[in-house]
Amino acid sequence: FPSPNKGKPVPPSPPNARSPVLFCSIPVHTIFDSCPEGNGIGAIAITRDAKYLATISDAEIQKVCIWRWTLAVETPACTLDLPKEYGFQNYLIFNPTNNKELVSNSKTQAIYYLWCEERDILAHSAPHLTEKTFNKLVGKLTQSVFHLNLTQILSATMEGKLVVWDIYRPPLSASASLDFPHIKPCKLVHLQKEGITVLTTVDSYIVTGDIRGNIKFYDRTLSIVNWYSHFKLSSIRTLSFSKTPAAPPTEKSNYPPDCTLKGDLFIVRNLIIGTSDATVYHLTTDGTKLEKLFVEPKDAICAISCHPYQPLLAIGSLCGMIKVWDYEKKKYLFSRVFEKGLGIQSLTYNPEGVLLGAGFTEGTVYILDAMSLENQIPEPFKYSRTSVTHVSFSHDSQYMATADVRFTVSVYVVVVRNGHRVWEYLARLRSHRKSICSLLFGVHLDSNEPRLLSLGKDRLLIEYNLLKSSKDHLEVLDIHRTDQGNYPTCMVWYPPLTRELFLLICNSGYKVKLFNSTTKMCR
Repeated sequence: FPSPNKGKPVPPSPPNARSPVLFCSIPVHTIFDSCPEGNGIGAIAITRDAKYLATISDAEIQKVCIWRWTLAVETPACTLDLPKEYGFQNYLIFNPTNNKELVSNSKTQAIYYLWCEERDILAHSAPHLTEKTFNKLVGKLTQSVFHLNLTQILSATMEGKLVVWDIYRPPLSASASLDFPHIKPCKLVHLQKEGITVLTTVDSYIVTGDIRGNIKFYDRTLSIVNWYSHFKLSSIRTLSFSKTPAAPPTEKSNYPPDCTLKGDLFIVRNLIIGTSDATVYHLTTDGTKLEKLFVEPKDAICAISCHPYQPLLAIGSLCGMIKVWDYEKKKYLFSRVFEKGLGIQSLTYNPEGVLLGAGFTEGTVYILDAMSLENQIPEPFKYSRTSVTHVSFSHDSQYMATADVRFTVSVYVVVVRNGHRVWEYLARLRSHRKSICSLLFGVHLDSNEPRLLSLGKDRLLIEYNLLKSSKDHLEVLDIHRTDQGNYPTCMVWYPPLTRELFLLICNSGYKVKLFNSTTKMCR
C-alpha cells in the first residue's frame, strides 16, 4: 500500500469526516439455482431502468441468461450456450438506450447480443478477431461498451488500443431470415500507451482507466479532452459516476480547464474510483479533490478473531492488513498495514481483550495492543521460518503458544525484568509429524495453572508440562492417539456442564468425539 502510514496503525476518521460504513441491504428478490449445473456467475449486468438482469455462468460451457427479475419467476426469459472457442466471457453490459442489446467479451472475443423478446431468442454475433484483421497487434480485450453514437461498439485492450466494431442493423423491411443484426471490426485505434483496464461512458465522454492509475476522457471522435494522472493511483479496476449531473459552474466553482485549444471548463460528474490495491476513492471534480474512502484487503483473509467481551472483530489478510470492526454498528474502527512480505495467517485476542497475538506467513509473531495495534514488545519474535498457523493465550495471559506449518509448537512467557512485565521466548518443540490443526490452553482444576494441548493430523493429542519446561526445553506430559483411520480436523473445550472436563474433537469421518481431558479416554 503506497501510504505514509505503512507499518503504522491507521487512526479512525475524525467525527466530522466521511467514515466508511458497512451497509446491510435487504434483498428484494432472490433467484435460486441460477446455475443448475452448480457453477457460479462469471459476469452480471442490469439495465439502466433496472427491469432486466443478464448473467453469464462461469462453467466450461458458459450460459448467457436474461431474467425478468421483477416478476415472480425462477426461470430466465431466454438462454444461450456459448461455444468454448469464444473464450471465457468475463465482462457484460447492456446498451444504455436499448434493453434488448448487450455486449460481452473475453480476452480474445467480443460478442454482440440481440434479445428478440417476442420469440424468446437471444441472437448473437461474434466475429473472429486476430492480428491479421488489422495487420497489427491487438492485445487482450478487457472491457467493451456501446459507443455514444449507438452505431458502434468499443472494446479496450491491454495494449492501450480500442477495437471499433460497426453494428449492422437490417431495415425493418428485411426478410425474417436476415432479421438479426451483426457486428464487424472496422478499425483499430491506438488510443494511449498504457494498457486500458476500465472502459465506460458518461454524458458526452468516453472514459478509460489504465494500469498506471490514469483516468482519461475522450470525446465522440476519440480525441482527448482531459485526464487525471497526478494522483499516483494503482491500476484502475472500476469507475462509477454519480447519478447526479455536475452542477453548472458559478463564481465559486473551481473546475479545471480541458486540454482543447478553447480551454473550456472541464465539467463532469463526481465519481468513485476502485484500484487494484483494494482502495476506494471519491473524486470531487469541482476543485479536483481526491478523498480516500477506505482500504480493504487485496489478498485472501486467513485470520479472524472476536474480542472476548466487546463487539469487536479483528480481520487479518495475507497482504499484511489488520482491520478492526464494530460488528454491532457495522462500522470500521481502525487498521494497520504491515510492511511488504508480512502476510497475516493467524489472530487471537487474549482473555482480557487487551492484547492481540498475530502470526505471520514468514514465521514472525507480533504481540499488539488490542485498541491501537501498536507493538507491545520491542521486537517481534522470529523463531520460525514458516507460516504461523495458530496463536493461543492462557487463561491468565501468562503464556502464549503458537504452531507453524512445520509441526512445531512454540511457547512464550511473561517475566518481570527491572520491575516491568515483558514477554520472552521460552521453548519450542517439533512435536507432530503432520500439520497441527488445533492449539488450546486449559486450566488444571486442582492448581488453576495453565495447561497446553495440541492436536495434529498425525492423530496425536499431546499435552505439555509448562511447569517443568525451561529455556529451550518444552516438556511433554503425555501423548494419546485419537483416531485409527480418520484424522482429526479441530478441537475445542466442551462447555463445563459437568464436573468432568471434556475435549470435543471432530474428525475427517464427520464424527464428533468427547474425550476426558485428564485421562484422554473417549466417552
